[in-house]
Amino acid sequence: MDFSAFLNTVKKDKTVMLNIDELMPNPLQPRKSFDKEELQSLSVSIKTYGLIQPVAVKKIEPLPHPMPKSKAKYEIIAGERRWRASKMAGPTEIPCTVFDTDRQGSAMMALVENLQRSDLSFFEEALAMQTLMLLTEMPQSELAHSLAISQSTLSNKLRLLRLSERERLIAVEHNFSERHCRALVRINSEQERLPILSKIVNEKLSAPETEQLVENILSSHANESTAKKQKKKKPVIKGSFGDMRLLFNTIDKAVNLLHTSGYKADWEKQETENELVLTLTVRR
Repeated sequence: MDFSAFLNTVKKDKTVMLNIDELMPNPLQPRKSFDKEELQSLSVSIKTYGLIQPVAVKKIEPLPHPMPKSKAKYEIIAGERRWRASKMAGPTEIPCTVFDTDRQGSAMMALVENLQRSDLSFFEEALAMQTLMLLTEMPQSELAHSLAISQSTLSNKLRLLRLSERERLIAVEHNFSERHCRALVRINSEQERLPILSKIVNEKLSAPETEQLVENILSSHANESTAKKQKKKKPVIKGSFGDMRLLFNTIDKAVNLLHTSGYKADWEKQETENELVLTLTVRR
């Protein structure tokens, strides 16, 4: 994936050794959880072979009133997992590549670096794509082209974010696949989805079984909606032209009789494809 057109970042130095305590995580890092066993394994590798791939960083903009306890001078753009594992491994300094970039460029580099990894969860991936869209103000079609994916794939990813934080936690905790979640978002409200979530968890439904369950629910809703519409329909008035003329003549006579009795009366008709509405108005 080539993001050079909009990353607009300039490498300031090659590789330098920086104190590990002078680095801090990027607040816009899309990855929110780090597997402890993976960190431990990487930490052992770093102890044995050192950190082979440098961490990408940028200088922190100086604040008017810096926090007295903070030693951080650099913000991690990409490589937070390596930094965390290095802290566990024990070295005081690690190799870093310093970039001269603004907050937007830093965020985009972090997001792109994570999107290029295969172990990012589909929710984290969707959040990264959404953040990229917000930062770059790129339309879906352009972002999809930059990511080398179809626009429908991007739309499907972003649609996953319709699930609430609670629903996402349940999905992650019970190892739902992306297919599970894509089926769930077809149901409009969280209130309707929660019983389905419980059913998936309790009955250990597979992705195809979940898709069929959702399809059945949507079909049931459609049938109920059709039944309600049919209930509201008024019966079609059928009859020959002669029948209608007799009816109108009868109403005319009734109106004339009311006039004779001292009432003001009139009537009107409205015709549609399925009904005939006759309105008789009588006033003293």
